[in-house]
Amino acid sequence: MSYPVIERREDDGSGTPGRMLSVVFPAILFLLGLALFAVAFNVGDWGPWVFFGGIVAVSLSFAIPTTILPALEDRA
Repeated sequence: MSYPVIERREDDGSGTPGRMLSVVFPAILFLLGLALFAVAFNVGDWGPWVFFGGIVAVSLSFAIPTTILPALEDRA
């Protein structure tokens, strides 16, 4: 059984704004989600909403580089 050889692209896109969007923005969202989880138990009545915001932030931090950006790149 032979596996296909994956060749490196000539335009790897390492200096593009999309690369920054796929690395920096999810990292910031992940850290924001962790901070929201930590704060959620100390804000009183807003606790469930802050916890939900943490869930959304962490979910987006994983969804952006794995599903959203590849779908947008395939459109172009």
